[in-house]
Amino acid sequence: MKSALRHVIRYARNRLWEQMQYPDPESVHKAHGIYGVAALCHQSWDPTYIKDVLIRYGANIHPDCWPVGPHIMLHEYGEGFGNLTIGAHAHIGKEVFFDLTNELIIEQSVAVGMRALLLTHKNMGHGYPNKPMTKLFPNITKPTVLRRGCSIGAGATLLCGVEVGEDAVIGAGVVVDRNVPPRTIVPSSRQKPNYQIPERFFSKRAEED
Repeated sequence: MKSALRHVIRYARNRLWEQMQYPDPESVHKAHGIYGVAALCHQSWDPTYIKDVLIRYGANIHPDCWPVGPHIMLHEYGEGFGNLTIGAHAHIGKEVFFDLTNELIIEQSVAVGMRALLLTHKNMGHGYPNKPMTKLFPNITKPTVLRRGCSIGAGATLLCGVEVGEDAVIGAGVVVDRNVPPRTIVPSSRQKPNYQIPERFFSKRAEED
């Protein structure tokens, strides 16, 4: 009797765990909107499930695309994931960050390593009070494009508006702030000199204080 009861309890626990891992996206959307669906993609460990959910809510993903994720993060997606395009045989690694403020185009046979950041906008805090840096850095949103066959290393960051050419390779952890020509290897971030911000940009804030 005790053995049968333990079996029933174990079965019930497994079923509850499965339901937690594979909830009905429509029910989540009804209860929590598109934000709940994005959180679902971040929490799920099943790349095939994540791919199906993205397609259901607007992403343009080729049927032959490989599974997406797991644990991807979606940002600035509005009412759906329509700004995301992924081609055939593309690989998206674990915990990749998708900024969908503008179009993010990943063509066929592209490989994106784990925890890469793919950005489509830059915002230094426009609309925040007492934020003079916005005069130097305007709010920008541009499509980011990964062309056929390119590879993005783990932890790499692609800034908004960047186009990585066909068969190019971006090393792990590299920050890409400009277009990369086809068949080019970028093994490390390009060095730039530091520069001092002119004091005049902060004079108005000092007066307000």
